[in-house]
Amino acid sequence: MFTLASRHCSRRVLIVFALTSFLFGTLRAEDAKTVLHLSLTEVMHDRAKGRLSFTVRVQTADLEAALSERAHRKLSVAEPGELAPVALEYVRETLHLKSPRGELLRLEWAGLDVTNTQVFLFFEASLTGGIQGVRVSNTLLQERFTDQINSVELHDGALKQTVVFARDTGEVTVNPKP
Repeated sequence: MFTLASRHCSRRVLIVFALTSFLFGTLRAEDAKTVLHLSLTEVMHDRAKGRLSFTVRVQTADLEAALSERAHRKLSVAEPGELAPVALEYVRETLHLKSPRGELLRLEWAGLDVTNTQVFLFFEASLTGGIQGVRVSNTLLQERFTDQINSVELHDGALKQTVVFARDTGEVTVNPKP
C-alpha cells in the first residue's frame, strides 16, 4: 500500500539523490531540468574575520532566464559586468540570512565563475559570533519553477547544518551539529 508518508519518503530520497548527483557532477544539466530545478548554496563562517562567504551554484540557463526577465533584456554570463548588479539584487531578494537578533545580513558581491552548464555566484556578509541561531530562507528561482529545490549548507568550524528549501519551506533557524 502506497501511503502519504511513503510518498514523502520517496520524494525525500529523490531530492537527496538529485542534490548529491548535482553536487558531484553526475547529473547532467538536461537531466536536472527534467527531474528537479536545483540550487546549492554553501556558507562558510570565518569567526576571526567576522565574515560569511557564500557560494551559490545554479544552472546557467535558469539564472540567465530569470535575470533577463527581471532586466527586460537578454543577459548572459558571458557579460559579467551587466549580469552582476542584476544577480546581486536578485539574490538579495531571494536568499536571506538574519542574525540571531533578527537583523538582515547584507550580501556583498564577490564575483562569479562559469562552467559549461553552471554558474557559481560569490557573496560575502558580516557576522560576528557564530551561526547558531541565524535564520535563513531561500526562494531562489521558486517564482519560475514549482519544483525548484534550494539547498543551503552552513559551516562554522566543526559545526555544520544543511537546510533544503522547497516551495513551501519558510524561514529556518540554524542549530548546527558537529
